[in-house]
Amino acid sequence: MAISAPDAPSTALQVLLTAVADGLPHAWPADNPGGLQSALLAEAGEWGFPLYARDGGVHLEYPAAPLSAQEIADVGGIDPAHIHLPLCCASTNTEVLQDTHIDVCLTESQWAGRGRRGRQWSSPFGRHLYLSYGWTQHSPVNAALTIVAALSVFTLLQARLPDLWVKWPNDLWVGECKLGGILVEARPHDHGETRLVVGLGLNIHDDPTLPTTAVSLADLDIKVTRSTLAGAILRQWRKDFARFAEEGFTPFLPLWEKADRLARQTVQINNAQGVREARVLGLSPDGRLQVSYTDTDTGTAWLSAGDVSLRPQHP
Repeated sequence: MAISAPDAPSTALQVLLTAVADGLPHAWPADNPGGLQSALLAEAGEWGFPLYARDGGVHLEYPAAPLSAQEIADVGGIDPAHIHLPLCCASTNTEVLQDTHIDVCLTESQWAGRGRRGRQWSSPFGRHLYLSYGWTQHSPVNAALTIVAALSVFTLLQARLPDLWVKWPNDLWVGECKLGGILVEARPHDHGETRLVVGLGLNIHDDPTLPTTAVSLADLDIKVTRSTLAGAILRQWRKDFARFAEEGFTPFLPLWEKADRLARQTVQINNAQGVREARVLGLSPDGRLQVSYTDTDTGTAWLSAGDVSLRPQHP
């Protein structure tokens, strides 16, 4: 009978990681016998945590500068007390959805990070940006928020990445490789309100585990600290989300036309009806994508972000 793998690091490992989060050498806890030390190091390796025993102690080795709540707050114009910075967690989106006192959450590693349509999002320790921003609102959720969130990141990076574009509705691509993705989630809250969270996974540093279909900023010779970039993204999100709430998606359409590379192109559509080819016609003011299927002459169809996956058809 197969034994299923645990769905989270052990409590003992999480406690140890918290104790050594500053990256400095620490003595092993007094109640931690040698056998348990070996087990914890082995478990850390299985989860991808760079935990090492050295000179009779233990320390955590960051592959890049650790996240800094103060730096994020300074750049983003946010009270650092509103920034939650666990060393590791299941998902930053989950942290924000479950605790209304948290506005912003970042982490060095997620063990249950997720993308759109239930896909897993790989989150190796200390190499990339895992960022969530949440709030509570009375108004209904506008599906185009996902696109606005991606366009905010596009706005910040486009000058340094001429091949950067946004693949409807939520992915950031450079050429034919994926740089990052957005996941917007909502949960009913008290008194008819909705708890809303926008999550971003963005590839930042060198990472040998990235597939050939993905790319990082380091691969593109862009050097930036994750904290500085996170603060800039949060600042841009706050500006763009406020405008979106006030004016809707229409003011963002010109920027979308600049960020889009699939207009009038043939793409592969994957939804509940199966896989089909279609030609992209454009975007509506509510963020839906208009396409014309190539295998029928029944006219056009409007696709909603949560119901479909779209893949470019490269020659």
